[in-house]
Amino acid sequence: MGRRAFVLAAGRGTRLLPYTRFVPKPLFHILGRPLLGLIFDELRRAGFSVIGLNTHHLSPQVEDFVKKYAEAYPEITFKVYREAELLGPTGALFGARDFFTEPILVINADIVTNFPLASLLSAHERLDGGAILLLMAGKASANVLVEGEDLKGFGQGPGAYTFTGIQVVTPEFVRRLREGDRDLVPTYTRFLTEGVPIKCQVVAGFYWRDIGSLSSYLGVHEDFLKKRASFYGLSPPDSPFVVPENLKLRDLFLEDWVFIEPGVKIALPARLKRVIAWQGAVIPSGDFSDTIFIPENDGFRNS
Repeated sequence: MGRRAFVLAAGRGTRLLPYTRFVPKPLFHILGRPLLGLIFDELRRAGFSVIGLNTHHLSPQVEDFVKKYAEAYPEITFKVYREAELLGPTGALFGARDFFTEPILVINADIVTNFPLASLLSAHERLDGGAILLLMAGKASANVLVEGEDLKGFGQGPGAYTFTGIQVVTPEFVRRLREGDRDLVPTYTRFLTEGVPIKCQVVAGFYWRDIGSLSSYLGVHEDFLKKRASFYGLSPPDSPFVVPENLKLRDLFLEDWVFIEPGVKIALPARLKRVIAWQGAVIPSGDFSDTIFIPENDGFRNS
């Protein structure tokens, strides 16, 4: 029987508004592909054959993507938990508690990394009915306090680490959750007072970034296109300007880095700097920087 993983994919992505009114964050394109598909690919390559995930915001889009992925890769079994209301990261585990029949890798659907995911799962033998969190140093969002390998609490300050959104939890750990648990910090703080063992693995030398904000989403592309990082089995292109051949026109000026998918229409002249355009998008004439263009619809116009 293959490994099992659970993907947290229900969030609203409020820091990526207005785009996330129309596209759920897990389906944001990373180098031309939905991030959720890249995560599924990574799990599949690592030997995970059963994947659970929760949905809420724009659930039909996410579930349709999962259905198509399952048709393309029938060796993967999916179980989707649609939330009538957003339950939060620990509430999602409680709502899907029947899925947790063994130690299971849990990963947020908005992260990009080259950490070998299966290696964290192999650490479950020392969990003793608890959980293990994957942490990194050197991030502004550091708020996890550790003593040795043990989680000691949450707070800012020297020696704090950043939670990567990747963890392994045991069935015993999930059974300790209560209805109404929503967020990780208060839930895990309560667990510490109850004596529940929560371990931490601090790693360095791996790439990790979330796409929770526009600047971070753009930053992932910059890191890749400028060959600062590789991830999810993708190979960096020769040039930081990835543009379909038919768009390499005299009145199109590119600066720093640009990623344009096939099927994009551009009104010329245009000057683009740190711009991402998804298939089907329309870029009006003008100067644009630090911008993404998605396909327009009745409720959204690129400007």
